[in-house]
Amino acid sequence: MRRIRNTIIALIVIVALIALGSCAVSAFRGSGGGDARAYVTSHYQRDSSLDESDVDAYIADGDPSTVSAQLASAQNPTDQRAGDTAGAGNVAGTQFLQYPGYLIGLFPYAADKTKVMVSRDYRSGYNHYHSYVGGYWVPTPDFSGSGSSNRGGGIGTGK
Repeated sequence: MRRIRNTIIALIVIVALIALGSCAVSAFRGSGGGDARAYVTSHYQRDSSLDESDVDAYIADGDPSTVSAQLASAQNPTDQRAGDTAGAGNVAGTQFLQYPGYLIGLFPYAADKTKVMVSRDYRSGYNHYHSYVGGYWVPTPDFSGSGSSNRGGGIGTGK
């Protein structure tokens, strides 16, 4: 009798641990804890003929808003915004996702397709798409310098 009871308790504990582990994995995936760049390379079609300097091109099904939502669910971006279309030559309907190491630009392309542009590093992406995001993002996103404690002036002034 005791053996049966212990077996039942062990089975309940194992089932509970499996359920808890699967909930944790689902929560982690849903929180955007993945890698957007890896998502792009594994889910979208590479098209090197559309590359622009240090930015690699991919083609995705859906409009930029749909693709943006897919990428944000794969990894939460640091920031996400529509591209500034006020600049000369800028395309309407663009979306940009900022990640610590790179930028992703999403451009309307053909019927219900999106050109997904992934920069090789943050700075090259920022420089390339400055006309779209320069008014919103800084060239170096991880800058957290404390500045100088020197407040200027000569001896004894402003101190």
